[in-house]
Amino acid sequence: MKDFDLPPEEVRRLGGLAADAVAGHRAELTSRPVFGKVGAGAGLFDEPLPELGSPAEDVIAFVREHILPRPMGNSHPRFFGFINATADPLGTIGDYMASAMNPNCWGGDHAPIHVEHRVIAWLSQIVGFPTGTEGILASGGSMANFIALATARRAVVPGNVREDGIAAEGRPRPVVYASDQVHSCVDKAVDLLGIGLANLRKIRTDERFRMRVDELRQAVALDRKAGRHPAIVVGTAGSVNTGAIDPLEELADFCARESLWFHADGAYGAMATVSERLRPLFAGLDRADSLAADPHKWLYVPYEAGAALVREKGRLPDAFRRFPEYLASDAESPFPGPAWFAERGPELSRGFKALKVWMGLKRHGRKGYAAAVENDVELARFLSDEVDRRPEFERLAETVLSIVNFRYRPNEEIAPEALDQVNRRIVNRLVGSGSFFLAPTILNGRASLRVCIVNFRTTRDDLAFLLDEAARVGAELLGGRA
Repeated sequence: MKDFDLPPEEVRRLGGLAADAVAGHRAELTSRPVFGKVGAGAGLFDEPLPELGSPAEDVIAFVREHILPRPMGNSHPRFFGFINATADPLGTIGDYMASAMNPNCWGGDHAPIHVEHRVIAWLSQIVGFPTGTEGILASGGSMANFIALATARRAVVPGNVREDGIAAEGRPRPVVYASDQVHSCVDKAVDLLGIGLANLRKIRTDERFRMRVDELRQAVALDRKAGRHPAIVVGTAGSVNTGAIDPLEELADFCARESLWFHADGAYGAMATVSERLRPLFAGLDRADSLAADPHKWLYVPYEAGAALVREKGRLPDAFRRFPEYLASDAESPFPGPAWFAERGPELSRGFKALKVWMGLKRHGRKGYAAAVENDVELARFLSDEVDRRPEFERLAETVLSIVNFRYRPNEEIAPEALDQVNRRIVNRLVGSGSFFLAPTILNGRASLRVCIVNFRTTRDDLAFLLDEAARVGAELLGGRA
């Protein structure tokens, strides 16, 4: 079919059109709204399934004119919402090259499997895990945490949970412990793994939003006394709300004494250990039994690229191995390669996520990434200092990594509920104007403007302008009284 199997010269021509569109998108990035809201233009995408195809150049032109100009916005230097990093342009090239190969990365002795095997080794080295650590790339932190907690469930629940289920007769329910700042994906994993949300203990945090180990100790003791089975502790290595890091060393000591599985959710923060300067913040992370990390956050890899790492070899396949007959290989088969990724997670069909991670690490090296991450953290501290310096703002949390929480609070007395409403409206005005993208959150019951910087394009000028605009909008919302 000639429409599918294009000759090389046509692949080059269409690739050139696509590359021009991507380059144009990048060149026009700062001249367009940060968040490309579709809004009333949604009808442009509301069309019936095409019966006949269109010329490829027309399809590419539609993407260039109507899709690329309406992004989520995280490539823009003034995108500060969530923890959505900007993408390394080399990674986008890696995605293109990986999709051209189009391998299924469940196993085999082909190059993509060797690349992912090496990427897992490099990521393990970055976070301080030992040689021989097993892992797998996943879509992101949610799936990486799910894989790790499924592995932990198999490792710590008595008997054969894979055969008998979590609620086998006479088996006490395992209990999972995490801070009240833990990412919601942990709740989802506990639910989907059959452990049950009633068996997830949310431990209170201290004034720095870190898990209180004394309260964890009490919760475990109470569960043991009640005949339950304390099983897993989840430590947060960079919370999504504030960037707080749980006392990982203390948690590691406690889990070792109590024979508990220590899992670390480092989807946001773990890759910051690429910096020798920032590594001490994560003391104890290297002692975790399992870890979730996201190269698509602080290695600036294009979505999707999360990673689940498990310290003890054999734990992942013990949790996931289930090879059907048609995939079995005999001893003389030429197919097997360095890893069977199909037995390290729930998926059989898997894309070649590893190439863009591998290319980035080859291109930038540890020192290149360390400098970029350190710059993000320094920008956050600049913003934090500016907030403290300006009397119309109030900082609401310690700035640990690259998240800053603050609110507009002029010098007059305003009711707390009214102040919350003003700050939420500031966010909506700034996003709606197209000048910034940031997201609010709630800290200690109060609305907070939350800025997260995981963007190598952001500058101090962008952050100073953000405060200028937030103050201006806030004063307008208060009718010029502030």
